[in-house]
Amino acid sequence: MPTTNRIKKQRSVYTLKIIDENSMEEVVSVGLTRGRIYTFLSTLFVVSVILTVLILVVTPLKYYIPGYGSNKTHLQAISLKKEIDSLQRLVAYQQDYTDNIKAIINGNFKGVKDTTRLDMKKVNTEDMNSILPNSNEIKKDATATLKKQAKEHGK
Repeated sequence: MPTTNRIKKQRSVYTLKIIDENSMEEVVSVGLTRGRIYTFLSTLFVVSVILTVLILVVTPLKYYIPGYGSNKTHLQAISLKKEIDSLQRLVAYQQDYTDNIKAIINGNFKGVKDTTRLDMKKVNTEDMNSILPNSNEIKKDATATLKKQAKEHGK
């Protein structure tokens, strides 16, 4: 018997009337059942969800949602991460370098020492002289600048 009561309640029609208070006229009269109310509210919910999703997809409001970012900001974040990683590596290398210099200065260097000796017979004197400028060229440049300064001073 309880199932027949439910079915009767679902099929029973309820009347919703909207009446104007001033004139006491009936503005709207709607016959409703529980099934129609459920269908109406479900449809209203689905339409509101679809409308909200469309607004967020089409308009720039989506950028205000936490966690949603544009492709441009994502690429910037990746490039900044790479730059930070390279800077961290550079700082680590510089720290190792300064630690080695400190160890050498303090006499605590424990690395491999360079013990190869130079064979002075194999060192080419022309290569060594090419490091320093030729003395004749220095004299020529100096006399040329002095003459130039003397001319300017004489004017």
